[in-house]
Amino acid sequence: MAGRGCPRPIIVTQGEVILDGETIPYVVKRSTRARNIRLEIRRGQGLVVVIPRMCPAERVTEVLKAKKRWILRNLAGQSQLYPQLREQGIKFGDVVSYLGRPLVVVAGRKRSAEYARLERNRLVVSGVSSGEQIGSVLEQWYRVQAAGLVAERVGKWGTELGVNPGKVTIRGQRTRWGSCSRKGNLSFNWKLVMAPEAVIDYVVIHELAHLKEMNHSRRFWRLVARHCPEYCQCKKWLRAHEAELASGLLARQIQLGI
Repeated sequence: MAGRGCPRPIIVTQGEVILDGETIPYVVKRSTRARNIRLEIRRGQGLVVVIPRMCPAERVTEVLKAKKRWILRNLAGQSQLYPQLREQGIKFGDVVSYLGRPLVVVAGRKRSAEYARLERNRLVVSGVSSGEQIGSVLEQWYRVQAAGLVAERVGKWGTELGVNPGKVTIRGQRTRWGSCSRKGNLSFNWKLVMAPEAVIDYVVIHELAHLKEMNHSRRFWRLVARHCPEYCQCKKWLRAHEAELASGLLARQIQLGI
């Protein structure tokens, strides 16, 4: 996902550097707009080095060694702040996100049927006891919500863009929020419904725009911008929170605003 308004750097190479005896992997990306070398710690990616288009690659190692204290400190901080969410499981009292707002997971009646329902700022889960069961019931609830919401948004924005998509499916991709096939079929990640509605609309518009422009050209991004002027902010939100959303349902660390 890249465009003239907020271009996405192209991955050039991956590498490793030894800092104080610790091997640190990193990704180098070139940017046509970068004027200086920039270091970023991205959730789900680790250390990312953004360099100007004409910058010699050997400069990267020099900068990494010069900034080793900053790198080691921030990598350690990220590790403590974002533990292995998937391994923690879900328990009653945890907070999850739905349409960008926090919901507390609470226990319902101990019935034989397993189900979840939304009650104001709570998600009530009944018929379960263990974290694994709670997570499974919540995922099913999220998938149902995603199917209905995405279908509604695809219908609305499809009319706005003047396109007629094929089959629309909800999946659980690890690294993609949406996709558009050559046949015009669309696929969306069920975890999108944890994001604010503006972000959901952006992803839907992005995939629908591919029905007119099956690329990421300037014409494509102009089309996206016409229907979603705030698309850059939405992209940044997804990039900032992709690790939390991809790892599990916990939303303790997610800053919900965009």
